[in-house]
Amino acid sequence: MPKKIAIIGAGIAGLSAGCYARMNGYEAEIFESHSQPGGLCTSWKRGDYTFDGSIHWLTGSSPADSFYELWEELGAIQQTSIVDHEIFQEYRDIDGREFMIHSDIDKLEKHMLELSPGDSEHIKLLCGLAWKFTRFNFPQTKAYELFNILDTLKMIWKFMPFAKQFNYCSNLTVGEFANRFRDPLLKEALPRIFGGPEISMVALVVTLALFHKKAGGYPMGGSLEFAKKIEKRFIDLGGVIHYGETAEKILTEEGLAKGIRLKGGKEILADYVISASDLRRTLYDLLDGRFINPLHEELLNRVPVFPTSVQVSFGVRMILSQQSEALTSAYKMPESFTIGNEAHQWLGEHNYSYDPGMAPAGCSVVISFFRVNDFGYWERLYADKAAYKAEKKKILETVAGQFEKIYPGFRSCIEASDVATPMTYVRYTGTWKGSYMSWVLVSKNARKFQVIPKQVPGLDNFWLAGMWVMAPGGVPTGAKTGRDVIELICRKDKKRFRVAKP
Repeated sequence: MPKKIAIIGAGIAGLSAGCYARMNGYEAEIFESHSQPGGLCTSWKRGDYTFDGSIHWLTGSSPADSFYELWEELGAIQQTSIVDHEIFQEYRDIDGREFMIHSDIDKLEKHMLELSPGDSEHIKLLCGLAWKFTRFNFPQTKAYELFNILDTLKMIWKFMPFAKQFNYCSNLTVGEFANRFRDPLLKEALPRIFGGPEISMVALVVTLALFHKKAGGYPMGGSLEFAKKIEKRFIDLGGVIHYGETAEKILTEEGLAKGIRLKGGKEILADYVISASDLRRTLYDLLDGRFINPLHEELLNRVPVFPTSVQVSFGVRMILSQQSEALTSAYKMPESFTIGNEAHQWLGEHNYSYDPGMAPAGCSVVISFFRVNDFGYWERLYADKAAYKAEKKKILETVAGQFEKIYPGFRSCIEASDVATPMTYVRYTGTWKGSYMSWVLVSKNARKFQVIPKQVPGLDNFWLAGMWVMAPGGVPTGAKTGRDVIELICRKDKKRFRVAKP
């Protein structure tokens, strides 16, 4: 009789774990508190409009990147149209100057040199690093915990040509690198690419390389449709998903995970338990703080998480003409404006005109994200529901007014709108501090947390999956950790780990 795995959460990590569990002959049941799959990888409807909250670009959207094979195994990429943007991001200053981050590295270098010849040294360094990483693929085929000496030697050999550049970027943040530039637009725009200056330069050069290879495209249909394809793969493999079922406790007995208790008291027995839920909730609520790895505790107490955001979305009865082929644009406004308790001067625009399924004919969806540094403000505000609702209304009016300056008539054409705050992320998924990524790892902590434990001391037959155990998080790491955990379970059961494509 096959062993049974109970999986908490139907986000990308939980769905991935479920798919690979079925590929390897395990019974697999997923328990999800929401009514649909995806977790943070989601979209939602407002009238005839679809607002997307996750995938702007997908790592591994083509065979040029190693993640593509994983998406194939999960059935997520087949029969999916991919849009590759010629320009990744565009920044427009108040004086009309434009900085366009071309997907093609040669075009990017030429454009930056024309924009700021005095920064040629730093421009050539940036583009040279990105070119270097177009030839590197991170291996996705085996869980790092299972690497033997031969695997490690192969990894070192493969990585050796990139070691110098990787070490250089690992010891430098995007903000530190941007401060070397003379040009004020470049100095200000570069740290905004990933929402803040604290992000490692590794993220920047690897992403530029990804776009150059056309392996960071957008899957048509958006995030929820992407998640539903993996859900279908899981169900087709014989898996079972229970929606509207919230796990309240992980059942343990004599150092073994035995199953889960659902809200309402029902107990589900299983041979193995995988939590693909929020790390902090798993450790301190589902396990009552009884099984804590010091590394997990240090992450939660000392390592910063990716800043959360406020997402403002509009469906408008007008065609918003894109002035470039950029995936996203950002405009520096003449005067600052307030979102929550923080001042902003840049207005981001994610115009979904390239995906006609997001809006009715003749209409458009436009989304803007605003970084939040003070999560506590939103946590306190949420306690006063009237004040929280009033703030969301104020934000809608503020952002609509900013878009009116770019697109005259914008206000009068709004047919649908929505504000997602940090507390929306918490309410919807339980994610800690409203973060939609995970840890910000820089030189002082990156090596220590290179491999985050997927198990906890004193408890066998239990595993962790999801973005919190593979920084910096996101959709690809969720899928990878789900795969890895099943490979670890197969090793425990002395079974050959098998994969299959639909």
